[in-house]
Amino acid sequence: MYIVIIGLGEVGRHLLRVLEEDGHDIVAVDQDADAVRYVEEHHDVMTLVGYGAGESILEQARVSRADLLVAVTDHDEVNLIAALAAKQAGAKRAIARTQGNEWARAQQGVRYDLLGVDVTINPSVLVAQEMVKIARSHGAVEVIDLAHDQLELVQVEIIENSRYMHRPISSIPLPRDTLIAAVVRKDELFVPGGADVLGPDDRLYLLGRPSDLPDAEDLFTTRRETRRACIAGGGLTGEMVARAMAGGGAEVLIIESSRERAEQLSATLDNVTVLHGDGTDTRLLEEEDVGTYDLFAAVTADDELNLMAALLAQRLGTARTAAIVQRPDYMPIYRQLGIDIVVSPRSAASDHILRFCGRTELKSLTVLKNGQAEVLEIAAREGCRVIDTPIRQLNLPRGALIGAIVHNNQVVVPRGDDVVHRGDTVIVLVTAGARAAVERLFRPGLL
Repeated sequence: MYIVIIGLGEVGRHLLRVLEEDGHDIVAVDQDADAVRYVEEHHDVMTLVGYGAGESILEQARVSRADLLVAVTDHDEVNLIAALAAKQAGAKRAIARTQGNEWARAQQGVRYDLLGVDVTINPSVLVAQEMVKIARSHGAVEVIDLAHDQLELVQVEIIENSRYMHRPISSIPLPRDTLIAAVVRKDELFVPGGADVLGPDDRLYLLGRPSDLPDAEDLFTTRRETRRACIAGGGLTGEMVARAMAGGGAEVLIIESSRERAEQLSATLDNVTVLHGDGTDTRLLEEEDVGTYDLFAAVTADDELNLMAALLAQRLGTARTAAIVQRPDYMPIYRQLGIDIVVSPRSAASDHILRFCGRTELKSLTVLKNGQAEVLEIAAREGCRVIDTPIRQLNLPRGALIGAIVHNNQVVVPRGDDVVHRGDTVIVLVTAGARAAVERLFRPGLL
């Protein structure tokens, strides 16, 4: 594919790195000469310095022949204008990132055909939606949507006194359409077999239907759905989380540092208590008994404030803490410091954009544990080896798991005798070492 990327910040560079590895022909554009120079030093792609929505730059980037244009600068208007101009010039598809409240109508993180742009992605909304799903789970620290929200992959931590510790996975009474897709042990991820046993401090990735996963989570954790939540930060993300949780019957408190914004939220949010204050003010947190809440979520635009506020809430005894971090590479550090739930708007944006950038057969959905594994959505094309063969006979490599088959828009969590039919979409969790072998199984013509 011929792809034009406008904006070389965290999201743009991540997209560039992944798409270059997939062998695409890429043009990278940014108004910052230093950002372009960094790309030139680390990647073998064409680069341009200039205003990404300008007619001359778009012409130089030859957007008229582009299979895809991705606009991910920090300015919504630039992204939308660049994407719309590219479409009018002849680009086959265009994706734009939007971040402001003005483009968050209907609380949609992904919108189609907005102003003529194929796809617009609002990472603030995506993060809010993920926070709400985590809050409604029974102890999940990460929730990943799959198969158009018909499946979820959730990460949970085993409690110390779990009765399923040191027992073979095959003996655990999981709900019918759920499975243990991966285990993280001492920060190393692996795809387990039925004879593997669970140990202390393991984290599990459970795959299944959203309606079944709470029962699966209950096997490994004693936590329940959040009924009381304190949110530090009343921006778009904080507002959306508060609105959704209060609508579900939870008690919600927002702490917002801007008096004007606090007054606005107080007037527009029903059944939500809004305080004007600092989320890192220990005295305020103590006065509000933050330690008695089920969840404390720090969702401001300031990473340091989020980290400090979450650590203070943790020290006061809050059951679970969550924080937003803008730089995805900082996420492991937050977890090492004890923050239960760490989410990144930039990572969320990158993951969703990559869904529209993959090859015809294989499309990466999300990356797990800093690249140790991926969740792949693969189309079973005519001539590939997986078609009409029972799964147990496919000889999948160690580190690969077929988690679901989408057949005629119906999701099946397969057993060994199930088969993949031509035209089906298959969701596979695969470690880095097994990915090449899985790609060969699904590549047409390699019989």
